[in-house]
Amino acid sequence: DNRPSIQCSTGPFWAFELERALDAIADAGFKDVELMVTRDPRTHEADIPLRLAEERGLRIGAVHGPFLVITKTVWGLDPIQKVKRGADMCKALGASTMIVHPPYLWERDYARWLTKDAEAFTLGTGITVAVETMYPKWIAGRKLRAYRWLDAGVLFDNCNQVALDTSHLTVARQDILTALDRTRPKLAHVHLSDNAGDGRDGHLELEQGILPLDRFLAELRRTRYTNAISLEISVIRYLEKQKALVETLRKNREYVESHVVGKPRSGKGMPRP
Repeated sequence: DNRPSIQCSTGPFWAFELERALDAIADAGFKDVELMVTRDPRTHEADIPLRLAEERGLRIGAVHGPFLVITKTVWGLDPIQKVKRGADMCKALGASTMIVHPPYLWERDYARWLTKDAEAFTLGTGITVAVETMYPKWIAGRKLRAYRWLDAGVLFDNCNQVALDTSHLTVARQDILTALDRTRPKLAHVHLSDNAGDGRDGHLELEQGILPLDRFLAELRRTRYTNAISLEISVIRYLEKQKALVETLRKNREYVESHVVGKPRSGKGMPRP
């Protein structure tokens, strides 16, 4: 199939039980999932997520490694070992891609590994290691960076494969269409959400912010992008509202499919908050 895989990330479901998150994703009509490895021990090995996904007719197509500050001790502190363990988990799940964060400024060995060794690692394992666009902190207009390679073009120059996050790009004050054009030859994964342009990493529902996501998706379609587009929208306000959660996920999925695959949408637009 030459169409991109439309996934839903479990990352924003950190406050939900894994079963409930996967229930909502399946009920919203998704077939593919991006699994975030969190502090929940049940996400640390393949067996439970694989069983829960299969019971719901879902396929886990990508794994997001434990690279957040909140998960920094999951799978140990060495980022290279995290990548290797994540690749083993991908194989056990039947996933093809592992999403990782770029190195912190002090992580020289990891930076060297991503630049020099990741390509051979992917060839040897069959697992794509996609390095995600991150952002600095802005304090009184000054840019404070903890990560290397914050600019999408610099990330492209240093990494074998790239994952674009539309919300992160916006917080980093980068244009999503420019970033897409710059990284396209190495683009393995997209984290899709809207952003209010207020400097926060809001991961808003599609059509709830300022980003030209219709043009972004149209460009993916025009260039025949066939890797994953993973919906990564904040769902915390639906914690007690499963029916509304399912409907929101469905509308957002249909928005992506209508722009990338050409499937018609069932409703007249996206739900307003």
